[in-house]
Amino acid sequence: MTIVKFLGGLGNQLFQYAFYLALQRAFGNVKADLGGYESYTLHQGFELGRVFGISLREISEFERKLYLPEDRRWLWRKLRQICGTKYSYMEEKQLFYFDESIFSKAAKRYYWGYWQHADYIRLVEDELRRKLIFPPFDDDQNEKLVGWMEGRNTVSVHVRRGDYIGDPLLGGICDVVYYKRAIDYIGHAVENPVFIFFSNDVAWCKQTFAPYSDVFVGWNDAYNSFRDMQLMAHCKHHIIANSSFSWWGAWFNTSPSKIVVSPSKWVNGPSAPTDGIILPSFVAL
Repeated sequence: MTIVKFLGGLGNQLFQYAFYLALQRAFGNVKADLGGYESYTLHQGFELGRVFGISLREISEFERKLYLPEDRRWLWRKLRQICGTKYSYMEEKQLFYFDESIFSKAAKRYYWGYWQHADYIRLVEDELRRKLIFPPFDDDQNEKLVGWMEGRNTVSVHVRRGDYIGDPLLGGICDVVYYKRAIDYIGHAVENPVFIFFSNDVAWCKQTFAPYSDVFVGWNDAYNSFRDMQLMAHCKHHIIANSSFSWWGAWFNTSPSKIVVSPSKWVNGPSAPTDGIILPSFVAL
């Protein structure tokens, strides 16, 4: 049996779900560990079931203890030795890296990581497209905006603040200079673009980007935050942040003519290959 640990917000969960499906296609017997969401206070908990109706096979508490090395009592150490799960725990080796060796041989594994690489998605993209269907809009504000977007060259602009401010890994990358350069690029590449801003700090966006747009989406909060991703997918083009949330918003747009503008780096710190997240088709600024 193979186990995938799910953690993080909706964008992270979608990457982990692609990884889960890829393992399932390769080996068959895959389960999910959702136990971390019982005490998870960030974002909106586990959303794949609520948003997309995804049902995952979950591990039991016995299986969790059997696959994780945390309980060091003699009984559990002996059981792991007998069942062949002593070395099952495996953390993702490197962010944004596609580990092809994972699929070379079936093994008893517990995988902890984010698995943010397009190659995991490509293995199961057809299945993902079939299963990841947003529910219909059920409120006047979103429905009105979608109707207004029809016939316009809409561009989603995702501005991630809040938890990103001061973050040593993710903060400071998508600054005002980045967004103005991205807006300028789209302005030269797209006829009459209409910029629609999505953010967890709409007040700041209105103050900062008022000359570029008067459409700022800030009403889809809490358990309706996924609607922002759904609205992004309705846009014709995208300016994304170094955020899996807006990355998936652009992915859901299947138009071959879409333009996706991305920051040229995704995280702070030592450089690492990011061609699996900053795709060759993106315009990296």
